[in-house]
This record gives sequence, C-alpha cells and structure tokens, in this order.
Amino acid sequence: MNYDTIVETITQIINDDLIYKKGLVLEYRLDEKTHIKLNEHFYYKSNPDKDSTYEYTDEFEIEVDGVLIRFVIDD
Repeated sequence: MNYDTIVETITQIINDDLIYKKGLVLEYRLDEKTHIKLNEHFYYKSNPDKDSTYEYTDEFEIEVDGVLIRFVIDD
C-alpha cells in the first residue's frame, strides 16, 4: 500500500453516492514500515512549511470530505 493507492480508494468512496458517508471511519492496519512511510508522507503533504518538524506517531488520522481515515500499526 502506498499514498497513491489510498488516494484512489478514498476518491472512489467519496464519489460513490451509494455509500452513506456521515460518520464513516475507515481504519487501515499497516505493517510498521508502511505506517511510518505513510505517516511521514501525509505529514509533509499537510504541512508544506519546510521549517516544521516531523514527529512519528503510532496512530494518525486524516479527514477527507467528512470521512475519517485512521492509520494504526497492526501488531
């Protein structure tokens, strides 16, 4: 799984009028390596300020058009 795959998936969900989205939460359980890579990628996408400092978190969330996407490490 990578950033582009997640964006494609979320786009499909957002654009599908048959999916009721109010209160929808998606959770991705990822291996540690993928989780770290996505955490950093999303951080820099949402914080383009070059002076900001990335700090790894065990769990992170993003919201896209009212859909909450949660990323956690799968133990």
